[in-house]
Amino acid sequence: MPKFKFHKLVRDKIVDHQIASGAIPHYHRLSNDQHKEELVHKVIEEAKEILNAGENEIASEIADIQQAIDDLKEKLGLSDNDVRVAQNTKNIKNGPFKKGIFVDYVEVDDNDAWAVYYRKHADRYPEID
Repeated sequence: MPKFKFHKLVRDKIVDHQIASGAIPHYHRLSNDQHKEELVHKVIEEAKEILNAGENEIASEIADIQQAIDDLKEKLGLSDNDVRVAQNTKNIKNGPFKKGIFVDYVEVDDNDAWAVYYRKHADRYPEID
């Protein structure tokens, strides 16, 4: 019997479906902290799938992302209102993502506070020549 690596969080009924189809899933339940981490990975996984989804699959992929976010909010004790307030605060300060503005790179003075921040997060903002 061939084996296929999953190594990922799945929806709650997937194992039942696998067993019903004759498959033998090898799985375990995650700790609370592991579950939170894997929900974040699930959001990333599903978001990447949108890039290759057909028009009739996009809503389904977004639904997967929304479910992972809803479950993560519950694990973290956050309400829809908590997230809405944080979203509104960010939108007031920095705006939403509606205009499609894409920054290729930014130049700042060497002693600017942002230069310190960008260097501290070099994995996200690598310094270029």
